[in-house]
Amino acid sequence: LRGIDANAGDKILDSMLASAASNGDSLLSATVNYMKLEVFVFYQEWKKAIDLVRKAGNVRLVLPSAFGAVRFTFLEALTYLKAAQSSSGWKKRQIKKCAHKTMRLIQGWAKNG
Repeated sequence: LRGIDANAGDKILDSMLASAASNGDSLLSATVNYMKLEVFVFYQEWKKAIDLVRKAGNVRLVLPSAFGAVRFTFLEALTYLKAAQSSSGWKKRQIKKCAHKTMRLIQGWAKNG
């Protein structure tokens, strides 16, 4: 991966997100947020990931495929749990509550098949 500008990818995704917001394209916005979350989790940038999850909202309603929605939900729960590990006090409890809510959603999916 030598010679690849890592910030160029961020700029491209940010410009796509800006154009999606200006056009009101919620599908493109959800897809870009999903891709950015994948990158943040891969590089273990939990602060940026938690900010993205909170800013993105409920992406599951917009993503057309079940795989994308399930993957986003799994990454969302992982992000909340990892962010809770590095937090303390009431903020840790608040983040853990969000993680458990997301995990209950996944458990419901597993139970219902």
